[in-house]
Amino acid sequence: METLRMIVDIAKCVGCFNCLMACKDEHVGNAWLPYTDGQQKHAQKWIEPTRHERGRAPYTDLCYVTRLCRHCDDAPCEKAFPAAVRKRSDGVVLLDAEAARGNRELPAACPYGMISWNEALQTAQKCTLCAHLLDAGWREPRCVQACPLRALSIVKCEDAAFAEIAENQGLRALDDGPGKPRVLYKNLHRYTSLFIAGALTFMDGGIEKAAAGAKVRLSAGGVPLAEADADIFGEFKFDGIPRDTGAFRIDCALDGFKDLRAELSVGGESVCMEPLRFERA
Repeated sequence: METLRMIVDIAKCVGCFNCLMACKDEHVGNAWLPYTDGQQKHAQKWIEPTRHERGRAPYTDLCYVTRLCRHCDDAPCEKAFPAAVRKRSDGVVLLDAEAARGNRELPAACPYGMISWNEALQTAQKCTLCAHLLDAGWREPRCVQACPLRALSIVKCEDAAFAEIAENQGLRALDDGPGKPRVLYKNLHRYTSLFIAGALTFMDGGIEKAAAGAKVRLSAGGVPLAEADADIFGEFKFDGIPRDTGAFRIDCALDGFKDLRAELSVGGESVCMEPLRFERA
């Protein structure tokens, strides 16, 4: 049976917040019962891109991580409150608007913090994946439709077909928590991992120049891990480094110059190296 999943591509999101505004436009002041009652104007965010920055000047990397209900296959909220939460055959997880009313414990049932409390209506609420629109024939929820760079996308297919998509695109869940989320992320390394970056130069007639095209190799424990060419600014970057992985070595080569070597250690932050200068052979 074909079911729905969402893919969030972190590399494409620029933090325009169109998804958030489209969600507000669809749900604030509108009661789409029995799917959900109206969303609060300010207090609730059923979808929200959050800023994440790595590194330090001049080597920084900024991304936005869009969070929403994971529409879990094995939803913890459904286990805790089966009378108020139901998972549809298409994979969408909904809260029963009436059964959720007055249940202040419902928000705590989501380990990802994606169920909020509407104080005005005295009920728990969350993203519905715009199920009222999907059931009316729409192909996408409003957040996906409003995303100008297609950082959000909806896939409807069999489980086996999606497993292949997830493998080919390197899709992963945002969190390590329970539930088997149906919202998966692409390029998640920009949020979960670190990078090593630096620059290479050489002196030419008293002028320091960028060592563009220099060969750079990253290794650990004598084992080569990755290679890169310095760009036109003489800069290089190795991304996807796990946190707290310890000692690494950088080896650099440029025709006509002596090889360079540098030792470094990766802890809880990305490593931004001081510039390295080649000496003529």
